Amino acid sequence: MPYSSNVKLPRFMMHFSYAGQAYAGVQGNPSAKIDCVQNAIERALFHFQSTKYPLRFGVSSRTDRGVHALHNTATFDWISPTDITTLVQPLNMYLTEKKEQIRILRIHYISPNFHFRRHCYGRKYVYRLGFLNESEFTNINNDISFLKKKHRYILRDITPATYNLFEKDHITYVEPPYDLDAFRKGIEVFQGQHNFSAFTTTQGRLSMILERRCPVKTMRLSLSEGERIVPLLESSPLHSSMKVYNLVFEAESFLYKLIRRITATLVHIAKGQMTIQDVLNRFDCPPDYYDSQLPTTLKPNGLFLSEVKYNEQDFLNPPLFKRDDPTVDDLDIVTMGMQDEEDDENDEQLNSKMMVSR
Repeated sequence: MPYSSNVKLPRFMMHFSYAGQAYAGVQGNPSAKIDCVQNAIERALFHFQSTKYPLRFGVSSRTDRGVHALHNTATFDWISPTDITTLVQPLNMYLTEKKEQIRILRIHYISPNFHFRRHCYGRKYVYRLGFLNESEFTNINNDISFLKKKHRYILRDITPATYNLFEKDHITYVEPPYDLDAFRKGIEVFQGQHNFSAFTTTQGRLSMILERRCPVKTMRLSLSEGERIVPLLESSPLHSSMKVYNLVFEAESFLYKLIRRITATLVHIAKGQMTIQDVLNRFDCPPDYYDSQLPTTLKPNGLFLSEVKYNEQDFLNPPLFKRDDPTVDDLDIVTMGMQDEEDDENDEQLNSKMMVSR
């Protein structure tokens, strides 16, 4: 029987987590040199599927390359004699055998009319930031005084904090000097409803047009002290006076690279490279700042998608939307294009300039 997009097949939701440093984001990109999360999961599902029907896999939150997920979700169609809800452990065994850094948390049935994005009412991200101490840099300066001053930028890779292999892929470092109080004041400016189009990339603004996404978002931010992944004794060679903070973002949805660029802006403010007024100007007249160099995009190491929010009753009885169009496949996805890798390379160059300015 040939596949038809008009046929309503049994639909399921998958909850899963992954370590983002191993993948080129969630969705496939033709220009990416490494695999994506979606491809790895689809291969695992096809391994257990006995039919030829496509999965029509749709991911609720499209995280960037290097961003981790404690909890992401996706919907897919499944027609097979095998009950997919019983395959969580076999799927995880398959992913482990293939050395994938992905784990399936739960699979359950949903209504064929449920939409993985339209019925999501909120997303929560946590950015783990490590604020390094000036004394560590002073000690290292004394130890490697033979280095020429122009080469001192390598210090950011050899402080005691960055020796720790257990942290390096799961935290983003902020070098001194910085003013943590200024960082906190900057957070308050981003609270509430604003037009964030000046804080996404050119690629993000293109996707706003293609996907008809509104740049006005209502956002909640909070900062709290965090913990190290592996507690260390002061006698350990890996011990550091670094302070870990969790910067939490909550909103219904986010523009492309928005969280990483907002956090970069907060770091600029903490370093005295931007002011609160600079942020307000970007809110008041976004087009004037579309091509400006600042803010850069902070590295994704410490960014985690921690929660995708749904009303449980919507899984089986989803509400209708006025914008629903029965002629459009509800799993159609407009991809982000082929500029991701190039954008990341440019961002990393700008990011290095920002982080080493003393």
